[in-house]
Amino acid sequence: MDFRNIFLLLKREIRDQLRDRRMLFMIFVLPLLLYPAMGIFMIQTGQNINQKSSKITVYVTADFKEAIQEDRIFPLFELDENSSLTAHFNQSLFSKREPQHLLELEFVTIPDSDRHGSSPILSPSEELPESLLPSEPPFEQRATEQAKIAIDARKCDAALVIPASFLEKLRKIYDEIRPRRRSANPQWATEQNSIALNQSSEENPSLPSHPDIPQPNVIYSTATQKSLIAKSRLEEVLDSWNRRLGAENIKKGGLSPEVASPIHVESSDIAARTSFQGASVWSKSLPILLLLWALTGAFYPAIDLCAGEKERGTLETLLSSPASRIEIVMSKLLTVMTFSVLTSFLNILCIAATGYFLISKIAGVGIPPVWTPLWLLIALIPTAALFSAVCIALAVYARSSKEGQYYLTPVILIVMPLVLLPMMSGHELNLGTAIIPVSGIVQVLGALLEGDYKMAFTFLPVVTLVTLGCCIVAIRWSVDQFNSESVLFRESERFHLILWLKKLFRTRFPTPTPQAAIFCGMLILSGKYFLSFISEDLAKPEFFVMNILISQFLGILFPAAVLTAISSSSLSKTLRVSFPNPAVFPIILLLAFCWHPVIVWLQSWVLYIYPVAPEVEAAFQSLDSGMSRFSPWISFLLIAVLPGFCEEITFRGYMFSGLNTPGHHLRAIVVTAIFFGAVHPILQQSILATITGCLLGWITFQTGSIWPTILFHVTNNGITVLVPNLEEIVKSPDSVFYGHWGISAALVIFVLLLMILGTKRFQKLQ
Repeated sequence: MDFRNIFLLLKREIRDQLRDRRMLFMIFVLPLLLYPAMGIFMIQTGQNINQKSSKITVYVTADFKEAIQEDRIFPLFELDENSSLTAHFNQSLFSKREPQHLLELEFVTIPDSDRHGSSPILSPSEELPESLLPSEPPFEQRATEQAKIAIDARKCDAALVIPASFLEKLRKIYDEIRPRRRSANPQWATEQNSIALNQSSEENPSLPSHPDIPQPNVIYSTATQKSLIAKSRLEEVLDSWNRRLGAENIKKGGLSPEVASPIHVESSDIAARTSFQGASVWSKSLPILLLLWALTGAFYPAIDLCAGEKERGTLETLLSSPASRIEIVMSKLLTVMTFSVLTSFLNILCIAATGYFLISKIAGVGIPPVWTPLWLLIALIPTAALFSAVCIALAVYARSSKEGQYYLTPVILIVMPLVLLPMMSGHELNLGTAIIPVSGIVQVLGALLEGDYKMAFTFLPVVTLVTLGCCIVAIRWSVDQFNSESVLFRESERFHLILWLKKLFRTRFPTPTPQAAIFCGMLILSGKYFLSFISEDLAKPEFFVMNILISQFLGILFPAAVLTAISSSSLSKTLRVSFPNPAVFPIILLLAFCWHPVIVWLQSWVLYIYPVAPEVEAAFQSLDSGMSRFSPWISFLLIAVLPGFCEEITFRGYMFSGLNTPGHHLRAIVVTAIFFGAVHPILQQSILATITGCLLGWITFQTGSIWPTILFHVTNNGITVLVPNLEEIVKSPDSVFYGHWGISAALVIFVLLLMILGTKRFQKLQ
């Protein structure tokens, strides 16, 4: 690789991009003008936004007026000058966030008639026993039905049903409270009053009994946002009223209201004396904006440099130059990185400057920390490199700029969950989350912005290695795209369903295409997702066999079998069912026995990085209970033999044959291992299955057959099923095979067997 050629091509690409005045305007001028204008618009719009009041319908009984007039406790309702019901909403019942005028109440009176009424179909002269007379529904039921009808008809936002005897029961408690005898010693009085309140009514007759108080019922609908807001406001008022009632009861009992809530918590922000006040706000927003702008800033220049050159007809001239393909890719990569860094960094600075004047209105939020620009720039460089390599690989595959823009949506759909994953509650920076691509960058950058340098620099090497590895893979993908003539010079295609089906059945190849292999893997994952809902109903131990059969036959084997029948002309080459050298089987058998202690040792590391959740333990217990219902040999058939055949035919058979094109055997090994691990529903199991899948893929490549991998798969799973008390043996400190010396010996023998298996004697023409 000649760096002089890369530098010359880089100058050419940057010069071409700088000639586009629209791109210069979008990168340098628009952020300076757009975000301040947006800030002014948000301020002006916020001034004109007025919160509308919520319409609440209150359903009460006919004698509710009398109860209000006789009410001697702290009221929520009262009578106005015209003897009409109204709400006595004291300002103390509202928070500053919800002012008093935001509730608009309408009272509806319903007769409280739970007595038997006369039947409309009987004449007055006809008399029936009282037990046979029809009865009206209770007041609460009739009020609730009317409230539902009113809310559905949008006549009110929410409703409040006050039970018939609600105030009467409250008054009974209030009247039975008698003040306690006070002492000259306040401390002694407080202790005696506390003891008295803790005694039961039988031991202390002066204490009131606690009747069964019917509770008010708030009726609302989750179908409208206005109803949810009304429910929240009404519940806040009722909660405040409840606290005031409690304070009044305690006061009448001779106690100070402070007894009910003796603790008044005060808070102080120590970050106010540092430069990190409100840094948590910036640590949650700036990393997300940085990564999204880095992706957007890399995508459109990549489309112009790759798909745009196809449209302009200059790609052929570039490919005929003395520069190699990797030099061309590196020059385009550096160009896209440059514009990605400039675009995202300038936009972030403009957003931070504009947003500060809005966010600073919030108490406790200061300016971003002093080192924020430096941390953003450091995190931006590897992020821009990763996104630029991915965008170049996608852009060179596109036939035109229009087609290239369509690829932005799936890229965003993949990146967005990784960016937003650290925002989930309970998600914190550790070794398990640091090795997740993109998410690790967001978390380390957030820790730096919050000033947690120890945590950030602890996991920074891990995040750097993961990001660097992803960059290398993406660059390698881009180089492969530029080395493929079928990708560089793709012609326009028109899709015709009938012609495509005829071509599909008439034109068959001995092995599937890489696209068909990927499609098979995605089809399996989609099927497993929808079958998981059925598996929830079959998760009981009595449905253990049915769950295994559906998962293996319908979820894994069936898609590969259908695609093999449709697109393949050679069953033996597609599924790799030819027999290898017979001498390989003893080696594979011994290899599986040595691999089991090694995978158990790896499992301990995986569980250290990703501890098992209680739900996962419950799933394992359900699996064990399902297996315990059968003999060990039936469990061996279900857990070892059946997955060994179904999964190996699908992943190391159909998918491996499609992906194992000349020069891409590593791609076939890794991709099939990733799909193999993804079909396992538990995260820890999926990671171990991916590692095992890489080993199985290498064995398939060396031997050219799936029979050795079937033997390995069956043996590895069978040890878990057939060895009794395996868990106790593994955890035992005196274990011969699973102790430190046993694992070391197994690892040495395992490496020696791999070296033997890698000799030319066992290699088969691929």
